[in-house]
Amino acid sequence: MKKIIVIGASQGLGLALTRSLLEAGCQTAAGVLGDEALAPLKEQYPDQLLVFPGDVTDMAQLKAGAGQCEAFMGQADAVCVVAGVLLPKDRVKLLHECDLAELEKTFQVNTFGPIRAAQSFLPVLRPGGQFFVVTSEGVGIKSCGTWVPCYGLSKAAATKVCGILNASYPQADFYAVHPGRMNTEMGRTTAQIEPEETAASMCRMLQGEIPLQRENWYIDYKGEAMEA
Repeated sequence: MKKIIVIGASQGLGLALTRSLLEAGCQTAAGVLGDEALAPLKEQYPDQLLVFPGDVTDMAQLKAGAGQCEAFMGQADAVCVVAGVLLPKDRVKLLHECDLAELEKTFQVNTFGPIRAAQSFLPVLRPGGQFFVVTSEGVGIKSCGTWVPCYGLSKAAATKVCGILNASYPQADFYAVHPGRMNTEMGRTTAQIEPEETAASMCRMLQGEIPLQRENWYIDYKGEAMEA
């Protein structure tokens, strides 16, 4: 039985991924902002699912959550950070017009969040385990655009976070994952797929059914290498 930690499981892809992992028989710990959405899954899988507070902007909460996960499952096989934000004003404001407080809040979740999660949860990850961060497509320097600039900057930085961790922490394999353009609250305006499709594929990835290579650390949800 694989042991997986999902951080950002309250809605969207995180919720769909948690459901897919449980259905596949994985022991799963889900970090959430509010546990209401997980209540039906907790009732259905009382011994297989741990729900814990997992605000990626709160280091103390993440460290406490890591302790709960270790008590629940011992060492995890993988950690998957799905938590992210795209704030409303970012959909309509250009970068030179943006509210810097919103830019900072976006970075606190999308970029600093994965770093906090790594610092908190790497001690719970088994040697040779995997650490996934859901980022985005189009993070390269040549792929600059004008839309959702705060989100784009934060996800470009988060993608490089994975590359740097992959280079500096050989005890685990790190992957930045483009999840596809999903029909979620965040991605509804450009959606091409449902989050359940991404979740099913990532579930296979997390169980080792889709082989990954450490040197190809920027991938899509099917495990295919992306251009950075």
